[in-house]
Amino acid sequence: MVKKIWNNICEYPWISGVIGIGLLFIMVIFITYGVSLGPRSHDHTAWSSFGSMLAGVFTLFGTTATIATLLFLNAQFKEQQKVTTKQIEALTFEQYVNHRKLFFERLNEIEGSLDNKIKFKDQNKLYHNIFPHNSPSECSFRVQIVSGQLAKVGDLSDMFSSYEMLKYMLEKNEWFHVETEFLVKHLIMMPNALSFLNVDAEYDGDMELEGINFGINIYSMNEYVNRVTTILNAFLAFTGNATVPSIDHKAESSQLRKALMQNFEGRYAAKHGLVPIKKIKMIDELVRLHFWIDQAKDTDGQRMFLEAWQNLNILFSSKLKVNELKDSRAYKEMIQKFLDELHLVKDKVSLNSYEFTVVDEYFTKLKEIERGINN
Repeated sequence: MVKKIWNNICEYPWISGVIGIGLLFIMVIFITYGVSLGPRSHDHTAWSSFGSMLAGVFTLFGTTATIATLLFLNAQFKEQQKVTTKQIEALTFEQYVNHRKLFFERLNEIEGSLDNKIKFKDQNKLYHNIFPHNSPSECSFRVQIVSGQLAKVGDLSDMFSSYEMLKYMLEKNEWFHVETEFLVKHLIMMPNALSFLNVDAEYDGDMELEGINFGINIYSMNEYVNRVTTILNAFLAFTGNATVPSIDHKAESSQLRKALMQNFEGRYAAKHGLVPIKKIKMIDELVRLHFWIDQAKDTDGQRMFLEAWQNLNILFSSKLKVNELKDSRAYKEMIQKFLDELHLVKDKVSLNSYEFTVVDEYFTKLKEIERGINN
């Protein structure tokens, strides 16, 4: 019992000191009054004074007790604050760990939803890019989107700004070389902004820079646009923001596809350094034939080789279609169909007419491709 009292005194020295001083002061008053009063008196005045003294003593004692109580409550409150602070710190740390874990799991889900054709480069760095203020002592679940001028490289606002720029670019109905150049340069930066790598199989038409395949295919741009939109929407939803609408249909434009294919011809390719993978034989000649047939019309303005024009449009509408040409037999069969159509058209045109010269030029182009395939 004595030990417990002593421990309490040691734990709250200020409170114990106040109580001790108060009791000592009361004791001093009683002793002083007793010495001054002398033997027990029958004088009513003396007893009246003694009563007044007792009232003052009890008032002092009550005040001392009140002060001691307040000091005790304050000490208890501070102790409770320390406990609460530690509990909050522990809870924040647990939230931070669980939030990171959930984010990493979400990244794995995104990779799976895209058929594991992409891989996030550094999940830890990406987490802190999106949640720059999060740490073991602070954890926020929401991120506010700010304007592009205030965005930092790699943060969520930067990702959103990149998407907005891409959306703006894809609104065009006509494409010129300069505009296509800007689009290509922007597309190079998108994987960095979203912090992912392309790990898909290699396809003809994939853009690469210094041996790095970006997974941006000139024949299937819509696939890449869908990829970046899916990733961005996952990040936006995870941070409590509204998702953005799909724009991959805007990347299916034949005009855009044509502009991209032309962008890698001659002087244009040197500006951005990207080079499309071209392992299919005579693919450049076939692309040029595609553009030539689009312009091959008779004097009445009608297409002369409609079947070939339709087939080439379908062929260059998808990287999967283009890569079917790796099968040399299918490639040769297609060229033979073009030759068959050519002979049908040739039989209908007059010798020495304008249409005959077009047929003759077409024949030369097809034979060049045929020889290239067979070599």
